[in-house]
Amino acid sequence: MQYFFLLISLILMGFMIKRSLAHLGKLHSYEAEIASGAVAAEAMLVADAPMEIQEAIKAVNRTAASMRNHFGLRIDSLMNTLVQHKNALDEVSIVCEVSASGRITYVNERFVKSSQHSRAELLELKIDEVWTGMSSASEPWRWVPENEVWNGEVRLSGRTGKDAWHRRTIIPILDDMGGVEKYICIDIDITVRKEFEVAILDNSRRQNLIALFGQQALTEENVSALGELAALTAAQGLTLSKAALLVVDRVSHGVILNPEVGLNHVEVRSGYHNDFLNGTASSTGCAINSDTPDNRYTLLPGETVEACGIRSGLEIEISCRDVFKGVLGVYASTDYSFTREEVSYLQTLANLLAAALERYDAKKKLIYLAENDSLTHLPNRWFLSNYLREIISRKTSVPDAVSVIFIDLDRFKAVNDTLGHSVGDQLLIQAGRRLKDCIDENSVVARLGGDEFSIVVTHHVYSESLIKALANHVVEALGKPFNLGGQDVFVSASVGIANYPFDGRDTGVILKNADTAMYHAKKSGRNNYKFYNATMNESLVRRLQTETLLRGALDRDEFILHFQPKVSLTDGRISGLEALLRWNHPEQGMVSPAEFIPILEDTGLIIPVGEWVIRNVCETIKSWEENNVRQVPIAINLSVRQLQVKGLAETIKHIVEGYGINPALLEFELTESMLMIDPESAVNILRDIKSYGISLSVDDFGTGYSSLAYLKRFPLDALKIDRAFIKDITSNHEDAAITRAVIVLAHELGLKVIAEGVETVDQLALLVTYGCDQMQGYLFSKPVIIEECASMIKSSRSLKLLDIPA
Repeated sequence: MQYFFLLISLILMGFMIKRSLAHLGKLHSYEAEIASGAVAAEAMLVADAPMEIQEAIKAVNRTAASMRNHFGLRIDSLMNTLVQHKNALDEVSIVCEVSASGRITYVNERFVKSSQHSRAELLELKIDEVWTGMSSASEPWRWVPENEVWNGEVRLSGRTGKDAWHRRTIIPILDDMGGVEKYICIDIDITVRKEFEVAILDNSRRQNLIALFGQQALTEENVSALGELAALTAAQGLTLSKAALLVVDRVSHGVILNPEVGLNHVEVRSGYHNDFLNGTASSTGCAINSDTPDNRYTLLPGETVEACGIRSGLEIEISCRDVFKGVLGVYASTDYSFTREEVSYLQTLANLLAAALERYDAKKKLIYLAENDSLTHLPNRWFLSNYLREIISRKTSVPDAVSVIFIDLDRFKAVNDTLGHSVGDQLLIQAGRRLKDCIDENSVVARLGGDEFSIVVTHHVYSESLIKALANHVVEALGKPFNLGGQDVFVSASVGIANYPFDGRDTGVILKNADTAMYHAKKSGRNNYKFYNATMNESLVRRLQTETLLRGALDRDEFILHFQPKVSLTDGRISGLEALLRWNHPEQGMVSPAEFIPILEDTGLIIPVGEWVIRNVCETIKSWEENNVRQVPIAINLSVRQLQVKGLAETIKHIVEGYGINPALLEFELTESMLMIDPESAVNILRDIKSYGISLSVDDFGTGYSSLAYLKRFPLDALKIDRAFIKDITSNHEDAAITRAVIVLAHELGLKVIAEGVETVDQLALLVTYGCDQMQGYLFSKPVIIEECASMIKSSRSLKLLDIPA
């Protein structure tokens, strides 16, 4: 029995142990669940479990509850953080979820706005249907390595057609098997940054283009080439295919199409004006020419706009110092909106071009000033010398001959000094115009300086008759009166001609020889032309030597006066004398007046020498008065240069009063040409001289520029008929008629008439018949020294008029 109870006790104990172990096993399993993260698990209390087990279960449940509370708070915090990150991501990122096949399964709000689609539309599309023209990254799941995140930049073109740049991150989401279940695409819009980067690159490229254009603009001498370069640079800098340039008053204008492949010119609109719409497209986005191909504000013709498909453009004014020079324009085939930077670029090009045009104009002006006379605007001596040198030294197309014609305006200095420089300038201007009218396209006329001009004529076949005709034309043209300030002024021309290669093969020699020939024409009486010949150089050397000797002749007392009597045709007695200047050189003897008097005139030495003559004549009159020699008027020739001297009348009065002689015994002779240089001034001077009681006469009447309208205004006392008419008066009916008419005219004006150069009795007889008052010539006496004149007067030598045949 004892063993039975023991056995029953062991059985019961085993059962109890077994149940306790079972409760412990469940508790262990529950603990394992909690350890694995199942914090929501809870152990069940068993009523029949030992107290210790129940306490253990309660302790485990309390621990699990504490863990649940702790992890719940942590999860809530993490979830809250995650939501905040998502919201922040949605603010700055464009997010979408794409299936492995590329269909969109989720998009955030920024994706919707960026795509310009509705959310419903997007969930029906594949991602490559949202943006067209995407790069290969638009389907990254095709090539992104498995289990790797992809980062890159993609360019997209959306519904509006405007390109956008995104910085994209693609995250593959894997399934339980490790395959790609979907992709998360997170984009950041970097369009502004990309445009800024492009702008920096464009700006750098444009700056390089501007720098290159600026360098070329400084050296390019061809304006047309510079204009083409400006238009090409404008098109290249703005990546447009069309550009145009119009430069006012220049040939450099045209449209450049497709500059990348070369220049293709189309004529621009002529008569362009300033009212163009400068930069309209940049501020409004509207095309300047849109739908108005004949818009008057563009420099392009309407047909060009239409043919080229131009839809918009930008035109910038080119101006130098507020002077409009032209327009530089660029054009697009779309409604292109020009940015401020593009406008600035085109403006910079226009400014550089304006500066280049200004430099070109300045250089052109400098060249013009260097090559042309500023008064007449004819080529100058420097240009003429270079031009002549070029055509002579040309290796090909050398002309057979070149004629150089030198032209000097006779008596120009008298006009300039008497009427003033402004009148002289007008005379030169008019003379230049007349010379231009004389030449053809094979000739060039230039002003050499002062009153000298030149004409260069090129011959393919030399023609002396042509040059003679031209020389005659020049002399005739310059011999006609010049109307200056309402009055007629007369000059003439002395013309010299030298020919290449006959008169020299060097430019300097040809010019010198033409100049030599011109001096010989002047020496030969002026108002004519001379061809160069070798003997002229000898004459020129002699002239220079004579000029040198003349400059000291007055101081060396080498001048003397000879006197030729004037005879009255009423009683045959000596009625006056003419004082004639002579030069007695100690070595050369008596020098011909024709050789030295023109030199005195040209050099101005005639002024002091002329004053010496006046004083010497006054001294002679005074001497005769003191020696009781019968007093007769003595005539003195006045020169052009003397007539131009300010205060001439006062000087004469002072000399006459100084010697205390009767002014009626003094007479001045002037030539017609002298009086006609400045008739108004001459009238005033002569009236002043006349007011002192001095007589006045016109010498060589009929050989100059006779003007009866002025002649009647001059306070004259007598006319002298030139020896040219007297010489053939007995054999030439015209000379006789002219002489008779002059005598009648003079008497009608109250003037006496003196005939010069009377050498025969027959000449004298006709003059007496015509009623001439006085004669002068070798028939009675040649010019003699003063002592002989005094002797003739004292001996009462006279002309026997009674012996003249009827």
